[in-house]
Amino acid sequence: MAQNVFRVKVFKVGESDVPAPEVYRMSGWGNWETLHFHMIMAYNDETNFLINTGMPVDLEERNRAMVEFAGIRAKFTSSDSIEILRKAGFKPEDVKNISFTPLQDYTTGRADEFKNATYYILKKGWINDIMVPGPHNDNRNLFIPENVLQYLLFETKDRIHFFDAENITELIPGISALWVGCHHRASLAFIINTGKGKIIFTDASFKSSNILKNIPMGIAENIFECYSAYDKLKSYVNVLSAYDPDIDGFEF
Repeated sequence: MAQNVFRVKVFKVGESDVPAPEVYRMSGWGNWETLHFHMIMAYNDETNFLINTGMPVDLEERNRAMVEFAGIRAKFTSSDSIEILRKAGFKPEDVKNISFTPLQDYTTGRADEFKNATYYILKKGWINDIMVPGPHNDNRNLFIPENVLQYLLFETKDRIHFFDAENITELIPGISALWVGCHHRASLAFIINTGKGKIIFTDASFKSSNILKNIPMGIAENIFECYSAYDKLKSYVNVLSAYDPDIDGFEF
């Protein structure tokens, strides 16, 4: 397989029920939607690229916030993302490249366990969500666990690459990123070149209906960015919405 062409596997690493208006703005009052959280592994014979690393082992702080926000039904449950990767044939020490969308504890939770990977982090997200957080971030641990933050700050100085993605930006040959905002300042659309066309993975849409019906997510930081992102993403056939249960086990 050519260096810039990848196979793709999607792994479910957790789930939560949330009030429907969190997923579809101003819609579904009184109803609930189930979200699944995912890792994406793109790989070929030469390299691999992991998007998201799974949830923290300890979900107490996250679940305390979720219960306060929406009640006990909203608690997160998780699976061991490292063991999931191992069973699929990807040892943590063999993972070569990692990125995240967005920067949240449920994507960065196990990032300190990959000792040989290069980390690609959106500069805008790192500044606005982690280093100089605004009023939307009153608990940085829900964006990045303290142990992961310390690891990235002090143990990966030769393996960390901060990038801008106002336009489509190639991270490695065959995998690019585009900043889309909408959900968080660190929200991206990853564009992965496969033998069957391009795959898009983004948290700018929670589920496929956000894009198909042009409904912004309810927990968006900027709904106008949602509309802009959906306009851009509609031109692609295979768009994987980050929390959609329909993408569980997807392979391409």
